[in-house]
Amino acid sequence: MSGDSQWRDALDRGIAQLASAGMPDERIGEPQRDRLIQLVALLAKWNKVYNLTAVRDPRQMIDRHLLDSLVMSRWLPELASTDSSLFDVMDVGTGAGLPVLPLAVIRPDLRFLSVESNGKKTRFQQQAILELGLANVTVRNERIENVNNQAQLVLSRAFTAPVDFLRIARKLCAPEGTVAVMLGRAERLPDTLSPHYELRELVEVEVPGTDSARHVALCQRQYG
Repeated sequence: MSGDSQWRDALDRGIAQLASAGMPDERIGEPQRDRLIQLVALLAKWNKVYNLTAVRDPRQMIDRHLLDSLVMSRWLPELASTDSSLFDVMDVGTGAGLPVLPLAVIRPDLRFLSVESNGKKTRFQQQAILELGLANVTVRNERIENVNNQAQLVLSRAFTAPVDFLRIARKLCAPEGTVAVMLGRAERLPDTLSPHYELRELVEVEVPGTDSARHVALCQRQYG
């Protein structure tokens, strides 16, 4: 079996596994899966020169990057915002575009904002957007403190500690929008959230091909 075939087989099996755990997979058709494999190939190519990620093996990238990103698809907004000044999803500290690029591939109906301060990583994202034909992603090479946009959903894969992320995300999240906090084994939410948030859901997630503990906390931003 060729490398591309192995990657595709791993992706298909992983998506089926995620779907059985509640991830909506009806939007991940053949064209979307092809683009996801193309994204992995591009990331592996750039990674040889620019050191974008510590994961070197493209097969491992399927599990640790693509599927780990697609886990978040179950909490994406159902519909795009009718407010043209509001993004649907903002990914903070995206690195090489994870999870924002895989999510944008499977939800072309939503508008995504990727915020990353590292120039070589945003250059990779721009090239990936060009090669994958993604028209729904805006990339901002900025420190998050300089960003004034807002989104229905604000998330981050590995930006900072949960309590700090919630503080930073407050101004970025539209009132009554959601901040998704991705928690690892050693992390936890503060015992008491600030009055600016209400914990809506705390979910344990399993990423196919990995044995790392992961939880996602959905925190709804309150008015004020």
